[in-house]
Amino acid sequence: MRPSKKRWSALVWPVLVMLCGLDAQAALTVIGTRFVYPADTTLLPIRVGNNAEQPILLQAWLDKGDAVADPGKLHVPFVLFPPIVRLEPQQRAALELRYTREPLPRDRESVFWINLLEVPAQSAGSEHRLQLSYRMRMKVLFRPEGLPGRPDQAAEQLSWGLESLPERTLKIGNRSAYYVSVAHLTLGSGPQAVQLEGITIEPYGTTRVALPDTQRHLTNGTPIHYDIVDDNGATFSANARIQD
Repeated sequence: MRPSKKRWSALVWPVLVMLCGLDAQAALTVIGTRFVYPADTTLLPIRVGNNAEQPILLQAWLDKGDAVADPGKLHVPFVLFPPIVRLEPQQRAALELRYTREPLPRDRESVFWINLLEVPAQSAGSEHRLQLSYRMRMKVLFRPEGLPGRPDQAAEQLSWGLESLPERTLKIGNRSAYYVSVAHLTLGSGPQAVQLEGITIEPYGTTRVALPDTQRHLTNGTPIHYDIVDDNGATFSANARIQD
């Protein structure tokens, strides 16, 4: 069934993720929740801003999916410039993301992650106060030219099944060349429905999600309702059924 547009996610949003402290709130804003880099693009701007009344330092880098990898030891086929920038109060800026033309698969999308680490500038008298740092991670989808189908139709290429060994598992197959991000999924209906969040299915791949042992009632034909995220961060609703 074709998905129908449901709602828009906020396109400018601060995210609190990292470190510890007691003296700040996230000041960094980013326009966008994910980024698509077409293969024929020369440069993709990443627009950022500082909504605070104090300066912040921003460190930016990309990784391949390992959130704890040392940025200094990573090798990715992109350059993000500048890697460190100072943003004055209320200042807006654009980081430049460039593909270095190193070979990537041409028959499917590839995924990378942009990391943005906000560090508040230390003010006078704050030497003995803990300060917060904030880290934001967002997907970058590298999209080769000439891929079959359309990314907004990728949900139609998903298959849904159940496996029982070694544990009860939901198996999701993706027959498309595009990554599919499921924001929320309801498996079954009524009080015994299973709620799942944040599932990504890679192109031409299979994702398996462990289910509680109590969900033995799930069988072929069980209804599935799910929301997928599109290129712009909007969510679309779709329905399917388990088909073993």
